[in-house]
Amino acid sequence: MKTILSISEEDVGQTLTVQKSIQLARRAYVLRARKRVLEPLRTWFTVRGGASFYFMPAHIFGLRTVSVKVVSVNPRNRNSSIPSISATIYVFDSKTGLELARIAGNNLTAIRTAASSALATDLLALKEIDSLGIIGTGNQANAHLPAMLEARNVSRVLVYSPSKAHRKRFVRRASKRTSLSVIAKRSAEEVARKSDLLVLATSSRVPLFRGARVPLGTHVNAIGAALPSSREIDTTLVRRSILVVDSREQAFSTYGDIMIPLKGKAIRKSHVRAELGELLLDPSIIERRENEVTVFKAGGLGVLDAVFADYMVSHF
Repeated sequence: MKTILSISEEDVGQTLTVQKSIQLARRAYVLRARKRVLEPLRTWFTVRGGASFYFMPAHIFGLRTVSVKVVSVNPRNRNSSIPSISATIYVFDSKTGLELARIAGNNLTAIRTAASSALATDLLALKEIDSLGIIGTGNQANAHLPAMLEARNVSRVLVYSPSKAHRKRFVRRASKRTSLSVIAKRSAEEVARKSDLLVLATSSRVPLFRGARVPLGTHVNAIGAALPSSREIDTTLVRRSILVVDSREQAFSTYGDIMIPLKGKAIRKSHVRAELGELLLDPSIIERRENEVTVFKAGGLGVLDAVFADYMVSHF
């Protein structure tokens, strides 16, 4: 029997450039919008007193592979040396069912999520902006920095994490990757108030800042917390925003950022203006105005993992 391929985090990081990742993400969203995928709704559960687990299978019509990603999330781990998020992608032959590969999923997840945010930013952010704000300093935040700089030119980067040590480490590392000014701030709200483009990359269970303080013209990529009881943005921001999601079905059943305002009758499902794939096929769905706030809410799609995993397997 053929040996199962093992692809490490380092392999993923060395293979996936920012530009290629954005191309792959675009392909995944467009194929999904054209209904060329098999993608059951993400299954998840939380162990009492323990971690949450997600199971994300997907297949793209015509590809030789099927992928299933298993993710564990435990926000309490961030206070220790244990990662708060861990992921593995299992890749199978779509015809024989044999396992082909196991891909370390943390880097791939962060990279494909950042590529999704880059696509949304390109469509929804104002063309001329000054400041990029990043709340969170983990893998997602690190992956988003180059992806956001690919989508927009900015003059400075503002960052916040509850941990002063994490803020300092992020600034130190980011400053080596870019010539831009990278500045740590003392609160999430300060970052939100002073940013034209905002990335929320946390596992927060409560809103990070008051949505009323986000300036008109801001675009927000909210890509962290994705449990029904968790949220990075409050009802005020959701209600006042032009809202785009990666998946309506997932947003209405899994994302606390959307479910909580829906349950409180602050918004209706029609408040979601488009899925990202729909917007890529027809950008005219939304006409961006300077006096609006736009939000892209994503929790991750199996179809992204399927496209990226197939690409990785083809290169090893």
